[in-house]
Amino acid sequence: MLIFDNFDSLESAQKFAAHVRSRFRKEATVCETREQFDKLDLFPFELVTPIVAVERDDIAVVEQSIEDTVEEFGGQFAGT
Repeated sequence: MLIFDNFDSLESAQKFAAHVRSRFRKEATVCETREQFDKLDLFPFELVTPIVAVERDDIAVVEQSIEDTVEEFGGQFAGT
């Protein structure tokens, strides 16, 4: 999964997830708590909620494009 966190608000995270689903046709799940996220994936580093988990893509340029858009929604790329 591509992991994004530290959004300005839950609404911003939801808008980012909707954008990813619409533009990139990838599954994107918004998690309001770390506990919700841990049910989806294990990530050994600190994350700041809300968190958005995005389905990986086989094409690196698609993943890079998703990463490049997160700042427009007030979040940041945390890792994979």
